[in-house]
Amino acid sequence: MKHWPKVMLSASCAGCDMYCTLADLQEQVPESTLIQLTNEVVDFDTPATVNVTVVDSCIRYAGELIDAHLRGRYTLPLAEVPTVLRDIAITLVRYRLYVRRPEGDLPDTVKDDNKEARRQLEAIRDGKLTLGLQSTQKDVPESGEIRARARRPTFGGRDGLLEKY
Repeated sequence: MKHWPKVMLSASCAGCDMYCTLADLQEQVPESTLIQLTNEVVDFDTPATVNVTVVDSCIRYAGELIDAHLRGRYTLPLAEVPTVLRDIAITLVRYRLYVRRPEGDLPDTVKDDNKEARRQLEAIRDGKLTLGLQSTQKDVPESGEIRARARRPTFGGRDGLLEKY
C-alpha cells in the first residue's frame, strides 16, 4: 500500500497566484471529506492525512482559471485577493476534488456552486461585476484607442438629398 507523507503546503505555485490555501479549504470542507477526496488508498495502520499534493494541484488549476478570466481587465498578480475570489477559488477546488473521484456521485450542491462560480468569473471578465480593489479603485484601461466611422449622411448635411429640394 502507498503511504502519503505529510507535506507542508507550498507558499506559492509556479507562475500563479494563490487565491486560496489549504487552510481556507479546510474551513469549508470537513477534514474527513478532504481525506477521502485526496487519497486513493487508505492504510488502516497509519492515520490518514490530507494529500497535500492533490490539493496543491487543484489550487493551481483554480488559480490559473481565475487568472485566465481576470487577464486583460486587471493587472496580475493582484496586490490583494478579494474575498469573492477566495470563495470562487474554494468552490472550484472543491469541485475539482469531487470530480477526480471515479466512484460516487457528484453532489448537486457542488455542481450548482461550480456553475455559479463560473458565472461570477464570466461576469467579472465581461465587466458586469468589479472586484473593487482598494489599491487601484479601478479596472485596467483597455489597450489602444477606439475609432468609429460613420457613413456619409444620405438625407441631411452638405450634398445630401434634402439639399436638392
